[in-house]
Amino acid sequence: MSATVPNYRWSTSEFVRAWEAGAFDSRVEFIEGEVWPVVIGGWHGKAVMRLARLLPAAEIDVSAGTLPSGSSLPDPDCWVSRRGASPTGLIGTRVETWDPADVLLVVEVSDETLMADLTTKARIYGAAGWPEYWVVSPEVVYVHTEPHPQGYRLRREFGVGEMLPVPYGDAEIAVDELIGTR
Repeated sequence: MSATVPNYRWSTSEFVRAWEAGAFDSRVEFIEGEVWPVVIGGWHGKAVMRLARLLPAAEIDVSAGTLPSGSSLPDPDCWVSRRGASPTGLIGTRVETWDPADVLLVVEVSDETLMADLTTKARIYGAAGWPEYWVVSPEVVYVHTEPHPQGYRLRREFGVGEMLPVPYGDAEIAVDELIGTR
């Protein structure tokens, strides 16, 4: 005889208390009541560094910290805010909350987590009101725009040989350079 054990659904405050107390022995993020491990492979790490190097840096701040989105606490690989923007509050003692008007871009670099980044994370980030969300994969960059409560209204794909428009600073990034095919 086998029994099914239900998954435990954490509250945001339970997760924050556990995280602040050092209860997790690896990097994790909090997604819709579940604790997800953060998976970082070789291509992923290189792509994140390329992204940080290629993003126009004038009048913005780049972060890799937790970006509270609704009741989730995801850790995007990179997000961009207006220079001088201030957090709107705190969750626990260390997780800052932000106004969507101050967050210009959210990016997930995705090889192992592509489907979750294109579905669950897109829904969470869109519902939070982040204006533009990129999912950078080894083959293509998915650009999500027009956030609404169920995610994003539009998703475009940019592939090898194309230029990716940056939503601030009147700039573009070569997809080849970002995904590492050059």
